[in-house]
Amino acid sequence: MSKWRRHLVFGKRLRAGATASRQVLTGIDILHGHVCVPLVFVYKRGFDIELAERGMRELLQHYPLVTGRIKKDAHGEVYLDADDSGIDFTVYRCDGAMPYGEHNPLGDDLLRFYKRFMPWQVVGKDQPVLQVEIHRYDDGGIVMCVCIAHSIFDGSSFFGFMVNWSRACRGLPIEVPSFDRSVMIKAGQADIDTKGFGLIYPPPLLKGVGIMARLGWRAFTDMKKEIFRIPAATVQKWKDEARAVLPESASVNTGKLVSSYVLKALSPLMPPDVPRSIGMALDMRYVKGLALPRDYFGNGLCYAQAFFSEQELAQENLSVLAEKCRPAADQVSAGYVSKLLAVAERHRQQNTIWRLIFQPAIDTLGGGIVQNNLSLLPIYDVDLGNGTPDWYETFAMTIRMMALVSTPAKDGGVDLHMAASWAELKALRAQLLADGISQFR
Repeated sequence: MSKWRRHLVFGKRLRAGATASRQVLTGIDILHGHVCVPLVFVYKRGFDIELAERGMRELLQHYPLVTGRIKKDAHGEVYLDADDSGIDFTVYRCDGAMPYGEHNPLGDDLLRFYKRFMPWQVVGKDQPVLQVEIHRYDDGGIVMCVCIAHSIFDGSSFFGFMVNWSRACRGLPIEVPSFDRSVMIKAGQADIDTKGFGLIYPPPLLKGVGIMARLGWRAFTDMKKEIFRIPAATVQKWKDEARAVLPESASVNTGKLVSSYVLKALSPLMPPDVPRSIGMALDMRYVKGLALPRDYFGNGLCYAQAFFSEQELAQENLSVLAEKCRPAADQVSAGYVSKLLAVAERHRQQNTIWRLIFQPAIDTLGGGIVQNNLSLLPIYDVDLGNGTPDWYETFAMTIRMMALVSTPAKDGGVDLHMAASWAELKALRAQLLADGISQFR
C-alpha cells in the first residue's frame, strides 16, 4: 500500500425517527449470512456531503428496518428489530489528490476504506446493518464505501436503496419497496417434498466441517482478485459469431458468453475427471409463479447450475458453450425454487440452518465457478447530486467467483471482477492477452 493519511471529520449515528414491527429473518436471509459486504463508489468530482447526509436522513424514514438491529429471541429465532438504533455515517479527509478510478482500481487499498465486522459481531450486538464511510481528498474526489450485512440486503435490495438515496438527494420522490418477509416464509412453509433436493443440503457433520475447512483454507491462502475489462467491441464480436454459428438461438447473451470464456480458460487448471460447472445467482423476484414482489426488500437470491465436460470446454467454440451455459428449465421454475425455500425454512425453524451448504459453493473446490451477473443493476445510476460514480468496486470473494459489472460508460462492455487462485488468474490473463482483449493490470 502507498503512503496514506486520513483525518476524521465527523462520525454520526443517523436515525430514521420512526420504528416498525419486528421482522423474522427468512431462511434465505440467514443462509446468506451476516457477513460484511463492502461496496465502493469512486466520485472523481465528489459530491455535497451535507446534501448526502440530509438525503440519507430522509431516506431512512422510509426504511425503518435499516436502522434496526439483528437479534435473537428466547427460542433462537433471529429477527430484525426496527427499533431505530441507527446507522453509522462517517466522514474523513485524506491528504493529496484522489488517485482511484476505472484505470487505477483500489486493489488491496480497498481495505483502508471501511471498518469490517464479522458475522458473530452482529446478532444481539449494537452493530448497524449499514455503514457509510466517506473519504474526501484534497482535490474534492471521494471514495465512498457502504458496508452492508448480507442477511438484510441482496443486490436488488441494496441498489434499490442506493437509487432511492440518489432520488432523495435530487429532490425526487422515493419509491418505497415491499418489506413483507412473510411472503418468503409462507412460501417456504408449503407442504413440499424436498427429499433428494441437492442444491442446498446439510452434509454429515464431519464432512461439513471438512468442506468448510477446505473452503476457508483456500480463501486465506490462495484466493486473489483481479479486474478484467471485456470491451463492448469484443462482446459484440462474440454475439455476431454466435448468431452466425447458431442462427436459431436467441439465448446467447453477454453473461453466458463471458462466463463460458472464463470457464474454458480455467478448465485446464482444474482437477481432472470432475464436472465443470457454473453456478448462477438468480433473483427469485423474476421467477414466474412465485408471487414475490419485484420490489421485495430482503434477500431473494437462489441458484442454478450449468454443467460441462472437460472435453467440451477443450473442443467446442465459445458460441456452442454459451448456448449450453444455462440451467435446466426446472431449475428456474417456481416449484424448484419453492423447494429451496422449504429446505431453508424448515432448517430455520429447527435452528439448524447453519448446517446447510450451497452445492455451487462446494463445487468451487473442484471444477466449479459461481457467477453473479450484476450488469443489469443500476450501479452507475447512483447520483448523489453531482453526477454518477466514475468507478465501482467490491471486496475479493472467498470462493472461485466472477462478478459481471457493466462498464462505467454502460456501452455494452463488461468489467469482470474475478476471484480465483493466482495460477488461474495468470492463465486467464494470458488468454485475454492472446486474444487481444483489454484488461486491467
